[in-house]
Amino acid sequence: MQSSASVWTLFVALRAVLLAAAIGFLVMGEVGAQPAERAAAVASERRELLNSERIAQRFGSYGIEVLESDGRVRVSNLYSETLRVRTTRTFAVVKYPDRIDPAFAAEHDEIVRGGSMGAVFAAHGWKVGKTNLRFLEVDATPRLSTLMSVPAGTRLAAHAYVLDVSKDGRSIEYALLVEIHHADYLKMADLGAIYGAASSSGREKSLDALLATAAEKAAR
Repeated sequence: MQSSASVWTLFVALRAVLLAAAIGFLVMGEVGAQPAERAAAVASERRELLNSERIAQRFGSYGIEVLESDGRVRVSNLYSETLRVRTTRTFAVVKYPDRIDPAFAAEHDEIVRGGSMGAVFAAHGWKVGKTNLRFLEVDATPRLSTLMSVPAGTRLAAHAYVLDVSKDGRSIEYALLVEIHHADYLKMADLGAIYGAASSSGREKSLDALLATAAEKAAR
């Protein structure tokens, strides 16, 4: 039969082994967590969602219908669909530049033929950016009321901006846009939270012309 001293010595040794094993397990756990932490960091650095992606994520579907296009201005209905009923989530008015840069001539042609602007550029390897000019509210016109299924006069958040695209170290201004959003989709506070500050400094005339065009198209 072992002495009390021997039993105590064995107990102390066993405890040390178990403690070392526990420390090793924790260290391995921390090392194993690093890839997940790195993945989360990478995820946080992903690009801003395109409007089409945000609509699909929020409402479960997305489609685009070009309502008007004359080569200089395009009016689009960005919608979600439930039981074959379309609801406009964004009424978008686009003003193209007088001259289309040859660098994205093919993408522009695809967009003119009905492609979703941000999605087309992203699919061709361009990074899409926005220079925010103004966040504002407008009253739903009869046209917007019908498209969005909201009462006429409903206050709607709108976003005026310049769409820039970049690739291979070159950034090019593509178009000026006004997007008028459904009240259940994006509100004024959402625009600020998503896009940050807005300033039209140096672009006041362009912005005024853009807003006048958007008001005309929304009123039809």
